[in-house]
Amino acid sequence: MSAPFSNEPIPVDHLPRLQEDAFEPVDRRYLRAWLVILAIGAVVVVAAGGIVAALVDEPLIPIGIAGVVLVGLAVTASLWTAEVRRLGYLIREHDLSLRSGVIRHSVETLPFARVQHVTITRGPIERFLGLSTLQVSTAGPDISVPGLAETEATRLRALVTERAGQLEADPSTLVEP
Repeated sequence: MSAPFSNEPIPVDHLPRLQEDAFEPVDRRYLRAWLVILAIGAVVVVAAGGIVAALVDEPLIPIGIAGVVLVGLAVTASLWTAEVRRLGYLIREHDLSLRSGVIRHSVETLPFARVQHVTITRGPIERFLGLSTLQVSTAGPDISVPGLAETEATRLRALVTERAGQLEADPSTLVEP
């Protein structure tokens, strides 16, 4: 006869904890890149608003629209600054964690045992700034860690690959769009 089913609670005070100060921040160039993109957007909005205002009989309407868009860009820049300052990753013995979120704080943890694929991506702006995004894929949810220096992304890819039980990192996983 089999043992009776048991499902006892686990005391949470014995579970391992993620320490907030242990997370590594992303590279500061990542924030600068997004702020430069938003600044370029602001210049385009001001130029377009000025040109349209000069061409129409009611210049206040395009100027007002441009002003609203500029306020939206300023709010976006503030939120994005706070987001990037909170964004961090943590490599522990058995897992990778990603901390994010300004309004809604989030910590995602991915056990190395579930890792199926690790890639590094670099778009044109990231290549220009020497930044990369580490993407860790599983059968379930994936984790992407943006804003890493190229050398750090390569080092983390090798570490995650090693921890996931793979013998060597495959250089073909570097994807450059």
